[in-house]
Amino acid sequence: MSTRRTLLKSSAAAAALVVAPAIVRAQNFPSRPLRLIVASAAGGNADVVTRLMAPELEQRLGQRIVVENLAASSGMQGTEAVARAEPDGHTLLVGTASQLVFNLALFDPMPFDLVGSLRGVAMINKVPLVMLVNPNDPAANMRDYIARLRAAPGRYQYGSGPRGTTTHITGLMWARAAGVEVQHVPYRAGAEGLRDLMAGRISHQFDVAVTAIPHVQSRALRALAVTSRRRLQVLPDVPTAAEQGLPGFEGFTWNSIAAPAGTPQPIVERLNREIAAVLEVPALRERLVGWGSEFTGAMSPSQVDAFYAEDRRIWVPLVREASRAV
Repeated sequence: MSTRRTLLKSSAAAAALVVAPAIVRAQNFPSRPLRLIVASAAGGNADVVTRLMAPELEQRLGQRIVVENLAASSGMQGTEAVARAEPDGHTLLVGTASQLVFNLALFDPMPFDLVGSLRGVAMINKVPLVMLVNPNDPAANMRDYIARLRAAPGRYQYGSGPRGTTTHITGLMWARAAGVEVQHVPYRAGAEGLRDLMAGRISHQFDVAVTAIPHVQSRALRALAVTSRRRLQVLPDVPTAAEQGLPGFEGFTWNSIAAPAGTPQPIVERLNREIAAVLEVPALRERLVGWGSEFTGAMSPSQVDAFYAEDRRIWVPLVREASRAV
């Protein structure tokens, strides 16, 4: 019995030595500036939303926030950088459907364990896409445009961000649903595709509402459809894709915060609370709504992980199947 008590005391002491540093890290968090890694190009959806939120989050955390764009390899560079970072809450990923879902279907093999090495922290917003064409395109609506594409298989092109991004996958799924054959033209960033669309070098592009809406409002581009269930408040005259002959067609991306898997729970919960509070700031929320955002409501970190898992269950098989059919 004496030996057993000694072993139990030794085990408890060893466990305490493991837990103690995590408790200290949580109590001192944040102890230095935070890095918010955006795994997409500057000026894109995730970047715009992150830079809008960063000043508010700085005030709440009392530390500077450095927003860093690491977009190479369809966002895999930034995603892997966070997955391999010290799990202390000071390096976080602004993760979207592109990096945290679609890349699982398109990279074989994956360069690292994406699912096991990252954990959810907080959801930010959910955003539909807008189907854009050149202002001089003769199509009166999406139905007209589909008819023209069906009459000339392979003649037209759609642009997107890098392979595996939401703009690519939405364009791919739309072409399949519409029964059209179009050439895919990927760009290093979606903004480059939009510039070519304005110049008439490509035929159409799906872009996230956050960055698409300003181009529609300035009339630099014209919107044929939105991929939400209902028309957007900010674009009331633009019908949904479902209204125009593609029943059930939807396309969304979302912005979220993820952290290395070993990040202590108290730190994750603190970040979750602060981000939720930032999203309630009236001026910030109004701005996001004006960019077509929807909100999932407050989610705990475990609910964010469940959200990731469900999106992967639905989308990974669909994307794999669609990409093989092209």
